[in-house]
Amino acid sequence: MGFWTRLKLAFGATPIYDGVGFGRRALAWMPGNPGAVAALLTTQTELRAKSRDLVRRNAWAAAGIEAFVANAIGTGIKPQSLVEDPGMRETIQALWRDWTEEADAQGLTDFYGLQALACRAMLEGGEALIRLRYRRPDDGLPVALQIQVLEPEHLPVTLNRLAENGNVIRAGIEFDRLGRRVAYHLYRSHPEDGLLAPMSGGGGMETVRVPAAEIVHLFRPLRPGQIRGEPWLARALVKLNELDQYDDAELVRKKTAAMFAGFVTRDQPEDALMGEGPADAAGVALAGLEPGTLQILEPGE
Repeated sequence: MGFWTRLKLAFGATPIYDGVGFGRRALAWMPGNPGAVAALLTTQTELRAKSRDLVRRNAWAAAGIEAFVANAIGTGIKPQSLVEDPGMRETIQALWRDWTEEADAQGLTDFYGLQALACRAMLEGGEALIRLRYRRPDDGLPVALQIQVLEPEHLPVTLNRLAENGNVIRAGIEFDRLGRRVAYHLYRSHPEDGLLAPMSGGGGMETVRVPAAEIVHLFRPLRPGQIRGEPWLARALVKLNELDQYDDAELVRKKTAAMFAGFVTRDQPEDALMGEGPADAAGVALAGLEPGTLQILEPGE
């Protein structure tokens, strides 16, 4: 008697795990098991679009993102020099303070604001790209370095090919033969902005190869081998969308119901009531729908 036959006789028809078997509750459960790369390769763009849509128009999604950023970043991570010499320590801190004011390559915020911006981009879009932009000495900056935060759309998930140097490109990231990240292939402008982007420069959908040493890829790895980030709202997208629609429908229902103060019946349908609008093709007329509305009912209604 074989091993599997003895195992079946020992346990009978009862599955060892509840999730295994062909019972009524598991009959329609047909799961897939893609790898860490494949799982996001075909779904990341749609997940990100739906996540951004909910954050734009759903108060709960937006509040959740804002609360997490506020608690995770606060006023920002502020380093403190440990140099023992007081004069040198003050010089370092003064240089740091001057650089934080000029750290943003777009000139919109300071270094601490960039931290919140990068964290928010990671939560909403699943990841953020932080590019180190080295400047010339004649640019007049305290330190010849600025930081540019990019949305993950700049890194094309559809770019999967063999590079000319023999490296492999997967989801826009170039890996060497040892699996190390050596470069990122970035769109010059946001693909959804195109020529509207200030820095487009007419580049269109062309990509530029940026060494990995100049990119900080910010995302939360959830599986071994994962190379791209997953939006943090991914598991709540459907329920948040349904809840948003339910909330709107319930609000409209309550609002509409609260407007009706009573119903008016008439023995003569041709008699008009003050405020009554013209009848429609079915002969039904309504007074204005506002708080205190009186709806007109025909005889027998």
